[in-house]
Amino acid sequence: MDKRRLVLLEKAFSQEVKASISNGIHLMQTRSTLADKMVEEGLLAKSSIKLGGFPPVTIHGYELTHAGRFAYCASCRDQSE
Repeated sequence: MDKRRLVLLEKAFSQEVKASISNGIHLMQTRSTLADKMVEEGLLAKSSIKLGGFPPVTIHGYELTHAGRFAYCASCRDQSE
């Protein structure tokens, strides 16, 4: 896996961790065309969240799939050796 893909996986993983700690939004937002390719590869998934309020706000972004989490965590293990 190349470095650009790992950077996007790291951003998505970091966003999930931050969201779980602060009870925030877990979606990563990016304009990268590589993210769409990673959706096709099954590492990321497009998702949206609708927040209540007036007017309601919809947030679009990307989230990790299980395959994406595994790929990111496996790459971290390789770096520590």
